[in-house]
Amino acid sequence: QNLNQHLQSMSMTNHDIISGKICWYCECPTELVSDKEIYGPDSTYGGKYYRCLKDKDHYVGTYSDNKKSLGRVANKKLRTWKRNGHAAFDPLWKSKKRKFISQKFAYQWLSEVMGLDISLTHFGMFTEEQCSEAINHCEILAKD
Repeated sequence: QNLNQHLQSMSMTNHDIISGKICWYCECPTELVSDKEIYGPDSTYGGKYYRCLKDKDHYVGTYSDNKKSLGRVANKKLRTWKRNGHAAFDPLWKSKKRKFISQKFAYQWLSEVMGLDISLTHFGMFTEEQCSEAINHCEILAKD
């Protein structure tokens, strides 16, 4: 089930999901917690996370303002997909053999090839299926 289908079957708004305020798996609110709540008392990551009130494995980090989420809440499997997605995507705009002059242009390309609105084209917003598709597009482009 993709994110749009899931959202349509729930009473929550798209904004609540993509802002990390609601867990899209459990359909329940999240709470803003410290890195120590996610990674343990010895964590040095810093920052805040939106964590599901029902399942503590469902969480998402925040930008440096510690308020705006990096995307929607994710479980462990989706977080792995997101990391793998960035591993395929980031060299397209960061490496010496880059294909794009900036992250912005790379995301615009990804938006076009995936047929997504640019506002939803970010690994923080993707489902597992979208991460897989994005990785495939990135790997193909990287070979050119």
